Amino acid sequence: MRRSHHTRATAALSLFIAGVAACGILDTEQPNIVGDDELNTPAGAQTKRLGAISTFTLAKDGDFNPVAIPGSEDTFNDNSDGHILTSGILADEFVNPGFIPSRTEIDTRLAQPTTAGLGAFFQSLHRARSSAEDAAVSLQAFGEDPDADTGIPEMLSLAGLSYIFLAEDFCSGIPVSRVENDATVFGQPLTTAQVFDTAIARFNAALAHPSIAPGDPIHSLASVGLGRALLNQALFAEAALAVASVPSDFLYETEHATTPAALHNGVFEAFNNGEFGVFDQEGGVGLDYVSAEDLRVTGDSGIGSDNNTESWFPNKFPSFESSIPTADYLEAQLIIAESELQANAFDAMTQRLNDLRDGASLDPLDEPGDFDEATDLLFRERAFWLYATGHRLGDMRRLIRQYGREADAVFPTGDYFKGGLSYGVDVNLPLPRREENNPNVPDTGCLDRNA
Repeated sequence: MRRSHHTRATAALSLFIAGVAACGILDTEQPNIVGDDELNTPAGAQTKRLGAISTFTLAKDGDFNPVAIPGSEDTFNDNSDGHILTSGILADEFVNPGFIPSRTEIDTRLAQPTTAGLGAFFQSLHRARSSAEDAAVSLQAFGEDPDADTGIPEMLSLAGLSYIFLAEDFCSGIPVSRVENDATVFGQPLTTAQVFDTAIARFNAALAHPSIAPGDPIHSLASVGLGRALLNQALFAEAALAVASVPSDFLYETEHATTPAALHNGVFEAFNNGEFGVFDQEGGVGLDYVSAEDLRVTGDSGIGSDNNTESWFPNKFPSFESSIPTADYLEAQLIIAESELQANAFDAMTQRLNDLRDGASLDPLDEPGDFDEATDLLFRERAFWLYATGHRLGDMRRLIRQYGREADAVFPTGDYFKGGLSYGVDVNLPLPRREENNPNVPDTGCLDRNA
């Protein structure tokens, strides 16, 4: 296991500096720096778009700092571990072989409103949805040809995905505040379903934009996002219909680079520094990511950053510059497969899964005998195909909410793998303490902690 011990320079990022993160499939020439007085121009609107892509990338993939406690320093994204790492450590994907107590609190299903880094992570997701929405408004108002600008539906789609991350990661009761005339307008707590509804509205607005058509990259991005949100609302047939036109070559990624440090792949860096690892069949019910020896989840054994804990470190993203999928054809096919599961069409579901496996030279699956077996099969395939991309926690919550599984049959339980600790009962994250500043948030914080 490789572990680097470098000090990361503070990222002097600004929403007004373009090109700080690649947009994946739609690279754009870097415009000049745009001053505050020039934002309400075509160039300013494009700068906001690139800034929103940067903010979304940090919120999803992490602004990982190997020498800092999450949220402890004043960087652009507050040293947030990001959606993939934070959701994965609460799920059965990752564990904490390092020495940061706040990560152990989340890993053991015992996160508190005061858990270090929780506020920074919550804020980073809100920054992502807010900056994307603001960029969409600016492109519409100041763009040279808004009806032909695919950046508008792209921004609406990234906003929709940010809402999905909030709803999949946090408890019910998420407030969505905004700034008007330099003053904060505090939002009312939204239920989990209402946050998904908000995401659906963003995706539908994107799909209605005249600049895109079925089969186009941004149309496919919005379609997969819509399908994911609809799955979370148990609208399975509608989700399958939403992704029906996604072509086989579709892939939208967040991109990274070796320099500057702000562009590092935060997931790779976390594994490379021994801060996040994998424990096979975590808590007795987690999936066998290590012992399965599956080509989709490979890695190596090593020692965690505490210089004591043995762990296993995935190598799905092998370098600082590795891109991370945000949405792709593969996910679209898995969404359709779940609609087939719901229709008890186990043969069609299995054939679709085997078509995907055949493309990766994996052995075919046997058709399951009943609904429970088919559910296990599909969610296992989702877990391995979508490993380390920020989907697993949402799926585990859906197994409870939509499929009637008991929480302790889905989430790790019993004795924790180190420190003499035991798992708690969390199936999501609490609202951070800073939300107490919002007078609309109840004293309990969350409306409820249900899946």
